[in-house]
Order: sequence, then C-alpha cells, then structure tokens
Amino acid sequence: MKFLLDQNLPVRLIDAITAFDHEVEHVRLMGLATAGDREIWALAASRGAVVVSKDKDFLLLAQLSASGQPLVHLNLGNCSNDELYAIVRRDWTSVVARLTDGEAIVEVRP
Repeated sequence: MKFLLDQNLPVRLIDAITAFDHEVEHVRLMGLATAGDREIWALAASRGAVVVSKDKDFLLLAQLSASGQPLVHLNLGNCSNDELYAIVRRDWTSVVARLTDGEAIVEVRP
C-alpha cells in the first residue's frame, strides 16, 4: 500500500510506516511543503496513495470525495513525536486492515 504524508507530520514517520513494508512519501521531501490540501489530495489520488494527516481539513475533502480517495486521519491532538511513532506502530496493522476492507476514512486516536 502507498501512503503520502502531509506536511504537518514529521519526516521520520516514514521509518515507522516503511517498517510495515509500505511505500511512503512525504510532501516536504517532494518539494511541496507549501502545497495546499487540494493539491496534496489530487497528488495522492494520481499516485494511488492514501493521504495521512493530522489536518482536519482533509476530513472534509474525504467526505466530499466522490472517488472514495482514502484518508488516515491521525486525530491525536498535540503529542510528542515519540508518542506519535508509538501510536502508529501500535495501530498501523489495524489501519491497513480497515483500508483493505474498504473504509475510506480511518481515524487513529490515542
């Protein structure tokens, strides 16, 4: 499965997700640090990737998406990067299973 990380997430999150044998890109490393949400959403769709973000604006895009473009929303509030990595490691297998089952919006909570 392919994932595209939004700019509000640390680049090191790539390591936590690639540990599960998934392909991961980060918009910052693609030169898109200032790209708008719609641009990121379209890029993910064109690459067959799932957007991963903490940004609630992506929830609206996902809800309005006629294409069923998937989203992983990390609804974690303000947490340290170490907490973020631990939560992703804890929940990622479930996240992927839910996406595989056809859920378009998968929300991860603490």
